Amino acid sequence: MLDKSLLPNNITLKLFKQALGRYGPLIESISSTKAPKFGPNTLLELDHFRYHDAINLFFSERTRPPMTLDHVRTLVDWKLHHGQFRPNLMKLVSSNSETVVQSTIQDAIEKYRENSSETKALKALAILNKLTGIGPATASLILSVYDPDDVIFFSDEAFYWLCTDGQTSPIKYTSKEYKKLSAAVHSLNERLGTSAVDVERVAYVLMKDSLPETISTDGETNPTSPIAPTSDAQPAQADSSTKKAKRKKSDTGNIMAVDFLSLQDPDPIPLPERFAKIKRKLIAGNEKAVADSFYRLLSQLRKEADRIAAAGSDIIPTIDYIDIHSPTKVAVFRDALKKRGVAVIRRVVPPNVAMLWKEETLEYLLHNPPAKGFPANDPQLYELFWSPGQVRARADSRLLEVQRFIMNIWHSNNEDALVSSNHPVAYADRIRIRKPGDTSLASGPHIDNGSVERWETDGYGRAGTYAKIFQGRWEDYDPWDSSTRLAVTSDLYNGVSSCSMFRMFQGWLSLSPIAPGSGSLQACPMLHLTTAYLLLRPFFSPRFPSGPNFLHDNNWNLNVAQTSIIQGAVPGCGIQELSRALHPHLRLHKTMVPIPRVEPGDYVLWHPDAVHAVDAVHTGLRDAGVLYVPACPLTQTNALYLARQRKAFLLGLPAPDFAASGGFLRGGLGGEREFMGRPGVQDVNDAGGEEGLRSMGLLPWDERRGIAGRVERELLRLANGILFPDRFDLGVGRKGRRG
Repeated sequence: MLDKSLLPNNITLKLFKQALGRYGPLIESISSTKAPKFGPNTLLELDHFRYHDAINLFFSERTRPPMTLDHVRTLVDWKLHHGQFRPNLMKLVSSNSETVVQSTIQDAIEKYRENSSETKALKALAILNKLTGIGPATASLILSVYDPDDVIFFSDEAFYWLCTDGQTSPIKYTSKEYKKLSAAVHSLNERLGTSAVDVERVAYVLMKDSLPETISTDGETNPTSPIAPTSDAQPAQADSSTKKAKRKKSDTGNIMAVDFLSLQDPDPIPLPERFAKIKRKLIAGNEKAVADSFYRLLSQLRKEADRIAAAGSDIIPTIDYIDIHSPTKVAVFRDALKKRGVAVIRRVVPPNVAMLWKEETLEYLLHNPPAKGFPANDPQLYELFWSPGQVRARADSRLLEVQRFIMNIWHSNNEDALVSSNHPVAYADRIRIRKPGDTSLASGPHIDNGSVERWETDGYGRAGTYAKIFQGRWEDYDPWDSSTRLAVTSDLYNGVSSCSMFRMFQGWLSLSPIAPGSGSLQACPMLHLTTAYLLLRPFFSPRFPSGPNFLHDNNWNLNVAQTSIIQGAVPGCGIQELSRALHPHLRLHKTMVPIPRVEPGDYVLWHPDAVHAVDAVHTGLRDAGVLYVPACPLTQTNALYLARQRKAFLLGLPAPDFAASGGFLRGGLGGEREFMGRPGVQDVNDAGGEEGLRSMGLLPWDERRGIAGRVERELLRLANGILFPDRFDLGVGRKGRRG
């Protein structure tokens, strides 16, 4: 029986939020014990669709896509996992025709939108009830994703909590009962300022699990809490007495800031013992400073996670191409990008141009031998590098202008560093045309450009990229200092997914309208904090591996004896993986947000250390086409790679990073050598002129005009010597033509 303080008329906003914060962990726990029923999706995945993807698709003031039978089936699948299983319901719902489903739902939503009376939901439900298998409960589920603020799903748990004081009693699922439920929701929302979708989840928590015994209804931690202070001493290096003095009392006992997580699954992979030695050496002499810095970091992560969760996609900075020369707008955009590490630049090329590049690529595929790709049986990520659309895009003056603009956010603290963001160079990557319903191209949270290399002396250690973090001064670390990236070796193990160029930004150009959940990108927009946490996490372990205070500072100690474990990192993997289990303080279920909807011609860019992921399921109705186009500065290493890439372009071979890789990117000598319509040097010139030719290594840089200073001139001479050794002397500089 529920405590009286948790009943709808008595519950406080504080207790409401505490219960809401427990919904995610509860669903994750239930999902781990329930097998999928009608497809491959687990309850956790279906829950993400119901509360995230579906709402993003249909709760919008812009033009909404029609809800299809597949969308309805997915919602019903969630309903059957989430509540009582009814074996015939899916069969009945599936018997509806696609046309009838779409037209009926459209009629219901139009009726709901045009009606301002209190009975508008009931009128819409009556229309939806005409569909086979769709009763008031399922109809309310469909309607709720169109208006999650005011329309509640007619669930058993919601009805019990709101209408029968938490007592279970027979429900007839009538319109009269739903009217009573809606009135109760409206009353609670008016009192607490909440929304129907949150009330629904709170009801589920309270009826399924109530509140943990270790938390009293006044929000204070009881002495029986498994993380209550004990006499166990923390390592001397951590100076636990100082650490505790810096914490506020409110940090403990507040389950608003707590995620009920556990490290039990999956287990991190132990690496060779030499990695324990690497870790010890990295922080030797700075143990106390590192420990103190970790606790400061946890405090900032809590605040930032709440800020991101509240803002959602709106936190990702955007700017229009026509505004990149406006000092006022650029200043705002620049500050936001430096903090977030991910951005969208709108309308870099006109939509019709971007869509033409896509059509040219499809024509190129149609009239040539089948291109390899992934998945092998139905390619959507094509092993294609020199199609007309790809070549035109890389050489396009607008893209090159935007790359110069965005790369100038970087700077060099070493005035002699040989790097120029004023001279973008092309990196030939692939094209992706992801189909609706696809799950094969999903990827979880990760960072590219290396794995264990971030901790290894011969990797990022050569450049001292993260030295300040390992000294306990993560606040002083500058993720935008290009001079600390030039000597990096990000691939010590010949991984299959490594990039040989220094990319200041990874990125893709949209070739289709792509909404969140439709094969788009997700990102964790707190660049500085995620980098610091990722690097320090392997040095710390929890005293208790689970419990309501799992994430509290006093549950985490600096390891006295460092292990060989580096969470999410494996030699040769090429990427750093992240997860809620291995990196719990990042609260990835809250902080991984979808980028805003993009249109053809929009350019999405993110810092090479930014945590990002790809939608698990493409829930949209049309393909999601993107060209991978990173922003790369001119450096000596990039010029060396450009020389190899130029040869591949001229011969129609796969780009060098993909020519001999494993897996589905087999490359080989075939490539596009015999493809009809493959562009040549003249096509690059037609698309981008001299600037486009230089970006592809097909024309020397002018060492006399538009040079920022001595170092840039020296770099251009060096690059010209690498790319055109018959015309330029690599050691001395420009010599003119040889005899």
